[in-house]
Amino acid sequence: MSKIRVNLANPAELCEISGITSSQAEAIVKFRADHGPIKNADQLAGIMGGRRLADDVLQQLDFDPAGMTAPEAPGA
Repeated sequence: MSKIRVNLANPAELCEISGITSSQAEAIVKFRADHGPIKNADQLAGIMGGRRLADDVLQQLDFDPAGMTAPEAPGA
C-alpha cells in the first residue's frame, strides 16, 4: 500500500486517514496554503488541535514537501 502524501493530499484523501475528520482535513489544507509544507507528525498534531494520530496510522503517512515532486508532464 502506498503512503498518503500529507503535503499533496486533497481534503477527500486526507479524510481517508483514520482519525482525521473533514474539518481537520480542511485545517490541514489551509495550514499548507498559509504556512507551507507540514514537516512532521508533531506539527500535524498541532494543526489537529493537539491530538496525535496512532503510530500505525503515522506509518502510512509521508511528510515529504510537495516541492520535492516533479510536476506531471502535460498529457500524462
